[in-house]
Parts: sequence; structure tokens; C-alpha cells
Amino acid sequence: MNTSLYSHQIARLFRDKETDNCPLILDILSAIDLDTRLVSYLFGIAVFHADRYLSERALSLLEQRASKQTAQKAAKLRGTLTHSYEEVEFLSRHKTEEVDLFHLLLASKMCLWHRYRPEMGSNAEVAFRTLDLRRLKYPHLSSSLTDLDFLTFLALPAHKDFDLQSAVSLLVQMPLLETIVLENIRIEQFPIELFSLPRLTALIIRRGHMRYRAPIVVPEGGPYGSSSLKRLVCESYPIAGAQRLGPFPNLQEASLPRCGLTTLCFLRDSFFLEYLNARHNSLEYVPDFLGALTRLRTLDLGHNPFKTIALNLSQMEQLEVLDLSIVRSQ
Repeated sequence: MNTSLYSHQIARLFRDKETDNCPLILDILSAIDLDTRLVSYLFGIAVFHADRYLSERALSLLEQRASKQTAQKAAKLRGTLTHSYEEVEFLSRHKTEEVDLFHLLLASKMCLWHRYRPEMGSNAEVAFRTLDLRRLKYPHLSSSLTDLDFLTFLALPAHKDFDLQSAVSLLVQMPLLETIVLENIRIEQFPIELFSLPRLTALIIRRGHMRYRAPIVVPEGGPYGSSSLKRLVCESYPIAGAQRLGPFPNLQEASLPRCGLTTLCFLRDSFFLEYLNARHNSLEYVPDFLGALTRLRTLDLGHNPFKTIALNLSQMEQLEVLDLSIVRSQ
């Protein structure tokens, strides 16, 4: 019996947002061998499904087909308001070795989806499409993350030992992602592959409390831009080779303080830009193309070692905040 084939078919049944296929899934699972994915689904149904009969049936199957520890943990969690906790940290602490975290998250999210049937744009629908892994201590992410391909918001684990490069290869397989948060992660190379995501609207990079000396390097080649990106944030993390970034034709916000920037040329074609913060960088001149970004409301270039400031403000009728304060080079 090809358990792997059954696993993929059951995954498709599970991800059906129109129909709750859990009764059919339990029928199938009662008759086949179980791998880690299927044990994880059973665990999720036992804990999260709103129908008491189905959750009890899933728990009974766990008791028969999984380890005693797994069945006991599911029984302990069952009936509690587990969805009121921070879901990732909570589940990662209470799963067992034969349960995969991301398969379990898929089961919990789908059970909660069918319980509430959230409307588009509601808080419940946003929560369904959100996954915050910042408190997760994993150094690597399982390939099962890509089963959550309905996600639009993803924050990656925030610690120095996290392997970002291997995670990027998974993220590019999740075409609905709109917002990605990289925080407190050691980043050696700018994750330019993420710009291939067709719906990416926000890339947020924060150095956090870690103080890495090496900058993020934009690799040779380029240009590396995105037609969908609207928000680019890189806070207190130096960027080497920033001139190879761009274009970003639909960018509306660029927040780039303390990035060691010597140029803003990658914003030349960002005609929809409304907010630009490039404070505390190494800019020696104000580029004249900024005068053509007529939608700018905030232009904050304070605390840069400017030698030349020649900015034509005549077309910048929306401008409300302007800071060109100079800091002398040491």
C-alpha cells in the first residue's frame, strides 16, 4: 500500500475550504497505515474539531494506531481552548516526535476554518492566513510548511541559529505570501529570491537585539526588483551592494534607517513612494530624482554626512515632513 500517495490525497481533502471532509478522512485513516503526516492530522482533528463525535473518533484511532504518549497528549489538550494561545509555540511544546508541527498546524487551521466559516477580511480569516513563527526555536523548517500555501503573512523564527537560506527555498513555493518578516536572524545574503513571489507586498527585515558586524550582501548581477512590493523595511542592518536592488515601481513605503547606504538609486523608479526614511546612513548627496517622486509625504534623510543638497521641491506638493539634517563625518 502506497502510504505516501494516500497522504497527498488526504492532504487535498483536508485543504478543501468548501467541504469539511474529516468524516471521509477518518474512514480512510482507519483502513491504511499511518505516516507522520497522517498521525498529525489525527492529532489535530482530535484536539480541534468542533464535532465531538469526530474528535472522539480521531482520538480513538490515535489510541489504536499511534504511540501512547501521542494519544495521551491529544487527550489532555482536547476540550481546551487551545486556539486562544499563541498557536505555534503552544503546539510545538505539546506535540510528540511522531507529529509534524506544520501538518498539525494545517489540521488545526482547517478544523477552525470549518468551525467558524470566516468571512473574507474578517479577523478569523486573517488569522487563518497568518503564521507567526518568531518564538519558535527550530533551526530549520520542515518542507511540510509548503502545505500551508494559503498563507499570506509569515514571520520566520527569530534567533541567530535559524537557517534562512534553506527556508527561502520553501517560501518561494508559497505563491500567496504577501508579507514576510525576518527578525533577529543572521542574514549573510539578501534574500532576492523572495522578489519572485507574485503577491509579495511587504518585506520586513529587522536586526533586533543581535549585533552582527557583517552586512547583508546583495549578490552580483541584478537588477533585483519586484513589481508587487509596496513596503520595504530594513532596520539597523547594513546592506552591501544596495545599488543592485530595484526597480520597485509600486513601492509606497521605504524604511531604511542605519543600513550604511551610500546610494538610493534603487528607488529611482518608485513613483508611488509616499514615505521614505533613510536616517543615519552614509549618504553624501541628495539624489535629484527624489524631486520627481511627487507622492512623497515624508522625506526623512536626517543624520547623513551630506556634502551636496540640491533638491527641487517644486513638484513635491504632497510633502509634509522634510528632514535633511547633516551629521559631520568623524
